[in-house]
Amino acid sequence: MNVKRRTFCAQLASLPIVGAGAMMPWRGAQAASKYPNKPVSIVVPFAPGGNTDIIARMIGTTLSKQLDANLVIENKAGAGGNIGAAAVARARPDGYTLLYSTASSFAINPHVYSSLPFDPRTAFEPLAVTIQVPVVLVVTAESGIKTLDQLAAHLRKNPDTATYGSSGTGTSSHIACHVLAQKLGVPKAVHVPYKQGPQVLTDLAGGQLTYAFDAWSVVGPQVKSGRLVALAVSGKARLKAAPDVPTVEELLHTDFDVVTWNAYVAPAGLPAEIAAQLREAIQASLRDPTINARVENEGVPAYAPMTAEQTRAFFESEYAKWGELVKLVGATGVS
Repeated sequence: MNVKRRTFCAQLASLPIVGAGAMMPWRGAQAASKYPNKPVSIVVPFAPGGNTDIIARMIGTTLSKQLDANLVIENKAGAGGNIGAAAVARARPDGYTLLYSTASSFAINPHVYSSLPFDPRTAFEPLAVTIQVPVVLVVTAESGIKTLDQLAAHLRKNPDTATYGSSGTGTSSHIACHVLAQKLGVPKAVHVPYKQGPQVLTDLAGGQLTYAFDAWSVVGPQVKSGRLVALAVSGKARLKAAPDVPTVEELLHTDFDVVTWNAYVAPAGLPAEIAAQLREAIQASLRDPTINARVENEGVPAYAPMTAEQTRAFFESEYAKWGELVKLVGATGVS
């Protein structure tokens, strides 16, 4: 982790977490009859310090001011994000409990897990899609591989020993690795799923894996340090944070839109006027130049604002898209 990112993460980590019974330190006077007139809980269904938690706190610094209210970040990790998402699905639809999560909760997990305690298509009111999360293809520097063509040649020469690591079956990193192997004509490459994402890069750097995909915010520090080499990035465009890394699409001349995203939702049944207020506050936060620059530097660029109808259509199309990808990699039926 470089010095700037370490300092930034340390600053974010100093923000309180609801598990300790604390609130984010922004407060504004509110009339009792207006929303919000008490703290708003933002549930992040992953552990503190991860990419989703960091972005939630980052946006929270501005969102609290837009709402003129206290925000409480509540980490409820477990089951790939399903525990926290289920808690919000059961919450009162009054605007005081929101979920900030990844595409996993809304579009991937429903196809991966054999049963869920909620249906994301009916359990939530989509509020705003915030950032896109492309994944970056990396190899260990010790391999001597510096381009995607060289990786392809290596894989074809060693089809029975090629391996890739992911942060779990059905995750975006698993799907990206599998789809790449198919496109490179090496379908026998072995998937090695991990329970802890950081261990993937440790084993990759140590030579136990051939390649892996992960977000730039995760792999960037190791690429900059020289331990890993970034070969390509998923999605339609290069990252401003890593402009020299080409997209898989431009190298292979084929679609490789394996890009997840983060979004805010509320429990279904949220009053329309509160939904509109929250949507505008979130979008205003993302328009803040400081926040916009920070997410760009993390390799997770912000989406352009969407209307309520566009947001619902986006959720529906992504649900279908990831359903097909999960089937493609054979990741269905996880208990």
